Amino acid sequence: VLIGVDPMVWTVLSGVIVIVLGITMLFPSLWVRISARTGLEQGSNSLLARASKKGGLGGQILTGAALGPVFSSCSPVYALVLATVLPVNLALGTVYIIAFALGLSLALLAIALVGQKLTRRLGWTADPNGWFRRGLAILLVLVGLMVSFGYDKKFQTWAIDFLPFDVTDIEQKFLPGVKNSSINSSNSSNSKQGGKESSVNAPFNVDVPYAAPELRSINDWINSDGETLAGLKGKVVLVDFWTYSCINCQRTQLYLNIWHTKYHDDGLVILGLHAPEFAFEKVPDNVSAAVKAAKIGYPVGLDNDFATWRAYENRFWPAKYLIDKDGKVRYTHFGEGEYAETETAIQALLAESGVSVTEQITRTSTRSPASAGQTPETYLSYTRGERLANAKEVATDTEASYTLANGLNRNEWSLGGNWQIGRESSLSGTDARLQINFSGREVYLVMSGPAGARVSVSIDGRTVSPAHLGGSDVRADGSVVLDRARLYKLVKSDNFLEGKQLTLDFSPGITANAFTFGS
Repeated sequence: VLIGVDPMVWTVLSGVIVIVLGITMLFPSLWVRISARTGLEQGSNSLLARASKKGGLGGQILTGAALGPVFSSCSPVYALVLATVLPVNLALGTVYIIAFALGLSLALLAIALVGQKLTRRLGWTADPNGWFRRGLAILLVLVGLMVSFGYDKKFQTWAIDFLPFDVTDIEQKFLPGVKNSSINSSNSSNSKQGGKESSVNAPFNVDVPYAAPELRSINDWINSDGETLAGLKGKVVLVDFWTYSCINCQRTQLYLNIWHTKYHDDGLVILGLHAPEFAFEKVPDNVSAAVKAAKIGYPVGLDNDFATWRAYENRFWPAKYLIDKDGKVRYTHFGEGEYAETETAIQALLAESGVSVTEQITRTSTRSPASAGQTPETYLSYTRGERLANAKEVATDTEASYTLANGLNRNEWSLGGNWQIGRESSLSGTDARLQINFSGREVYLVMSGPAGARVSVSIDGRTVSPAHLGGSDVRADGSVVLDRARLYKLVKSDNFLEGKQLTLDFSPGITANAFTFGS
């Protein structure tokens, strides 16, 4: 991605490419005229003639260059990879193109070997005026429109919530695996990867221990002048990827602090690598304030560029990588939960390093990270926002007036008054109100704004207070007063609240990023 270019440019451009592809398939003669007027076909033929004379590898490369632009109008798979994968991930896009080329080569080889009989059977798929090609063309136009306007993300959310099979589980089977066998996202407490239990006996779950990647491009350090894994060789190291507005990270923090206190003198070093989800989490002062508030005593490194995150091929907040005295990763855990298992692994690695550990395992009864029916994390932006009831009113990156939706379905939210919806947040204007239909025991909202700005909180028309469903940040008058950019706790209930309507009234100038919910 080019520096300084809004990523939305690439999203819209990708959608336009797919739409153009669909139109040229729907009207084959149109592509012929475009090729003739632009000289694309003539240039392709000229390059193809040069390739036939050259021979060897160079000739093969020229042949691909000659046929690629013309062939893209006939091959939706080829063009879709170019339009939607390559702009996001060059390496993955290249792999897909190679896989497509191999598959196409096998298909062409089959046609060449079997002959005309197979060709006649497949002819209906290649007929430029046939129903199959026209239907595919219409589908491509619809996909292009969805990509350009962000509705592809809404469809993905709908598929996850309502399809009778587990879409996420299917996707996981096709994703490149991480180097361990224990994946526990914030919505799961199972120690599984791809549905398979770890084959390694407790307390370790990494099938083949591997050298831990060195820390890379850390922007700044808190509670330390700088750390390296090479400098910590001989110690047991726990690398924890986190971000301070993540509720799952905050729930895990208690145990990290306990382990630091219990085992630091025995040789355990915890490194908290802060990888920001939102722009304000890149600000060192904000992270320092969060570290102080959480009473974190171990070194915290700011991985603002995600350099170390990528080196570990990490995909989760929080994520723990436990490294032995020889610098090898022996145990990993993702998300909340399994604290006793993680502490057991810490003790085992300390014992391997020659330390006699007599501390008792900390066992605290905790609820599951997520209950069935709990409202999922909800982003308040146009790039990641989902389930917005009055989405048709959205005007991106500019202040506009919104009308609250009449009646919200489960997990839907709505805006009223003046708001400016941005790429990763929404900024309140005058008379700004937000309503969300939620289910869960706890409600959190990531916010920032001028010190002293207020948000009034009510549920089903009744003002929330410390005595009535109020979270730790709610005052007696039912308001939350902002002090800095962080996660604010709005609701806390002993019982699971089902289908409740939360109403928030914002003073101007408050940036709201995302809701998270607890059980």
